[in-house]
Amino acid sequence: MRAHLAAKESSTALNLLEDCDPMLLEPRNTDQTHNRALAGVLVTQARALSALERREAAAEALTAALRADCACYEALDLLLEQHALTPRQESELIESLPISEQLSGAEGALLLSAYRERFHRYSPAPVAPPPPDSDDPIVREAEGVRSRTLEAAVCGARRLAAGCRWGAALERLGAAGGGPGSGAALRAACLLELRRAPELFAFAHGLVDAYPTHWTAWYAVGCYYYLIGKNELARRYLSKSKSLEPGAGCVWLAYGHSFAADNEHDQAMAAYFKASQLMGGCHLPPLYVGVECSLLNNVAMCERFLYKAAVLHRGATEAGSAVDEGDVENKSGWDRILGLVSDPHVAHEAGAAALAAGDPGAARLLWLRTLDVAAHDGQLNVRWAATLDGLGHASRALGGAAEGLQWHERALGLRPRRGASHTARGLCLALLGRAAAAADALHGALALDPDDVVALALLDLVVDTLDRHLAEEEIPQFPFPAVNISLPAAPATPLASVDVTNTSDMSMSFD
Repeated sequence: MRAHLAAKESSTALNLLEDCDPMLLEPRNTDQTHNRALAGVLVTQARALSALERREAAAEALTAALRADCACYEALDLLLEQHALTPRQESELIESLPISEQLSGAEGALLLSAYRERFHRYSPAPVAPPPPDSDDPIVREAEGVRSRTLEAAVCGARRLAAGCRWGAALERLGAAGGGPGSGAALRAACLLELRRAPELFAFAHGLVDAYPTHWTAWYAVGCYYYLIGKNELARRYLSKSKSLEPGAGCVWLAYGHSFAADNEHDQAMAAYFKASQLMGGCHLPPLYVGVECSLLNNVAMCERFLYKAAVLHRGATEAGSAVDEGDVENKSGWDRILGLVSDPHVAHEAGAAALAAGDPGAARLLWLRTLDVAAHDGQLNVRWAATLDGLGHASRALGGAAEGLQWHERALGLRPRRGASHTARGLCLALLGRAAAAADALHGALALDPDDVVALALLDLVVDTLDRHLAEEEIPQFPFPAVNISLPAAPATPLASVDVTNTSDMSMSFD
């Protein structure tokens, strides 16, 4: 089967299973060696089904492989990486596995610890490591062993990246190496977010030299060209990456981002919908579809997809706890999203869409929710400066110019060289009647961004207001002091003795 699969003959590989004795494809309670071999066969079957885009059947094969052999980590890795199941289905699957029957106490504790860590891949990592879940020495020892594994480093880096701590995630990945199995796609994403183009170029070049037939190598190359703004080249290399691995949903997401950067919204939505088919249990594809719907002024579809993203992410972070949707189903509009959202990115985009739809009240609540879930020990990442600016706009739209000014000043504390934040601050100052301070803020905005037409228009209005105030002010009238001019004293000689023809002390004589 593996030979046919390597030759891209997936149908032939599946036909071999049909000719096999059905009794060999059934797990045995007393023969774990048979079960391990069966799990490997089922994983190969799942790969063949995925190649034929029969993803539901592939998910069933992987689930059967895990039930046959709980320690078949390859099956779980494929299930989670492909997001074949929803978060609730993933949790129910792990709880139903006969781990205690197939493994010893230490092995079962190590396996459960690794599996649970994988479930929290979209939950931000805590700043301080949590205490062990149990006082059992076996569990403690299993936790210590797992923390030194390569998989633990990759899982920890993934959770750090989920909390926008890209630099810490890169440091965590430093000990994991640079191969495809050590979080290469995650490393490329972190370098992209940090905008480290030279490092990303070197990393992608090394991957292509070492692993030219692996999809992560060309994915990293596509990320590099997307970072430097060459979206056409980025799509070319991303196409090569998805041709090597058609089931890589993150490649389709990056493909959609390259179209969105060129304002080709229809093409971007098509790529996001394809990613949604490949990653049915992930909240990212519906999130990006909702953003594109908002840009196209389709408010109803935007609400629908953002609500779906909120539900999926909440199921992932709560690790299988039931989501009580009875109350939120009775709500309408943005309140449904507000009642469920636990991801700061979903909350932020929902707030932006609500403000664009003319509902600043809902936008303000959603952005406040963003700050609640995004702050770590009271500290905000620079990434959320846009949320603070959004709160300033929403507060100003609700009539609170003073509150809006405070939000914009907080945003400038995180990102002081953003011209749009200075412009928004100047607008709030103008609304509060502080025209001189508003003019200074707008001058600062134009110094950072001379092409800011909003700042130019506002500055003209503020200057006209200042001129009008100066013209209306009364010019103070100061009394002039009395001036006494005294004439010089008369000469002692009589006027008759003076030669009136002399006009100076110099005299000239002519012969």
